[in-house]
Amino acid sequence: LWAFDVLHDAGYRYSSSVYPIKHDHYGMPDAPRFAFQPRAHDLLELPATTMKFLGRNVPASGGGYFRLFPYRVSSWMMRKVHRQDGKACIFYFHPWELDPEQPRPAGLRWKTRFRHYVNLSRMEQRLTRLLDDFQWDRMDRIFLDDAR
Repeated sequence: LWAFDVLHDAGYRYSSSVYPIKHDHYGMPDAPRFAFQPRAHDLLELPATTMKFLGRNVPASGGGYFRLFPYRVSSWMMRKVHRQDGKACIFYFHPWELDPEQPRPAGLRWKTRFRHYVNLSRMEQRLTRLLDDFQWDRMDRIFLDDAR
């Protein structure tokens, strides 16, 4: 939580650092699913999009989840969040996810190897489709009143 103060002090107006899911390496499952102010200042936290399913937050956008789930599942979840919750979705990916030819070091555990490399060859095509299927804009124009 200290990072929110550092971001604020550095002049940032918003962050998208929280993924309100349960994961073995990251996540804050009890964090709000939509924009909130995490501290007593004006930094706005914009969590990556999740969908509520059976009382749990399910990842609905970005990264390994976008590569793992079939495209139809990802797009269905984002449409459902937009329709049911009336919120804009926040999608993310890592630049390395566009490089299916990246090095594959020996000795990685199967779980790490799977998470990192699954469907890398499909990522660019899926992103292109995602850009065509949804309307996108900058986060400041969507979430910060004075940027409109």
